[in-house]
Amino acid sequence: MKNILILFIISQFAFAQKTSVKTILHFSGKIDKYPIEMTVEFRQGNDSVYGSYYYAKSGKSNYIFLDGTFKNNKLNLVETTYISGKNGNVPTKTGSFSLDLNSNYELNGNWQNAKKDKQLITALTCIEDLHSFNPKNYNYKLNQYKGQAETYTNEFREYTLINRLDIFNSKKEKIQTLSGFEKVLYDNTAEVELEDLNFDGLLDIKIPVYFPDRIKYDGSFLYYIYDQSKNQFVRNTKLEKLEYLSFDQKNKEFEKGEADGRGNESSHYYKWSGNNFYLIREQISYEDSDKTTYIEYQIKNGKSVKVKEYKK
Repeated sequence: MKNILILFIISQFAFAQKTSVKTILHFSGKIDKYPIEMTVEFRQGNDSVYGSYYYAKSGKSNYIFLDGTFKNNKLNLVETTYISGKNGNVPTKTGSFSLDLNSNYELNGNWQNAKKDKQLITALTCIEDLHSFNPKNYNYKLNQYKGQAETYTNEFREYTLINRLDIFNSKKEKIQTLSGFEKVLYDNTAEVELEDLNFDGLLDIKIPVYFPDRIKYDGSFLYYIYDQSKNQFVRNTKLEKLEYLSFDQKNKEFEKGEADGRGNESSHYYKWSGNNFYLIREQISYEDSDKTTYIEYQIKNGKSVKVKEYKK
């Protein structure tokens, strides 16, 4: 973390604390004849799952929340939609899924409405290539210890720090160590997130970190891309400079959003080309304007070149 200042290490020894592992998978398919895109978050050693889905016709901004359980390859999900009422938006259960996961990582089953008087066949396919890299075959351990870091008030407080991630195979053999960083844990929670960051179908690594010396944008990730040719995770510091990002598996692009709290907001969208990514468009809203500015780019000679700007 930039500007992090470690005064001293209270203990030179790592303390035993479990590393939570979250796997984010994306499924594409249909409910009856209606195309949908679904995201499900699985936690290693935990039956509870969370996620969302949206109908392709409605767009990803109109997503529906999901929560439920995954056990014995059976995924049961309840959907929740926020419906406008006199007291604001009220969370309302509008349906549920009962799905089976097969050996090809396909989900098959039914969706039914809240009244349980209507069922629709559901068939979804996992976008990620779990045959090539399956997270259940690996374990992850962040090295944690106590130390002090500077806050935004220029004081020093004790935090849980991390400086190494060890990766083990199913035989409990260490196959890789990721190091070269010294960061503060977000919410003192040691977590590893697995998600496809470069849209090659293989899961990569995100490690949530905290910036105690900031008031705004105080959380981000360390990003590691899985290199199949080397069978190794490789740190991507270029991604880290963009900090907090959201990844769209369907459209194979990722987004960095910014807002100043006064109505000025922007979204920046990037696409991968080879091992690099490039800005492809921007969407900017200003507090004193009722129109949004759109800027489009093309990738030319390894650079993002502006080709169009308009407002609407």
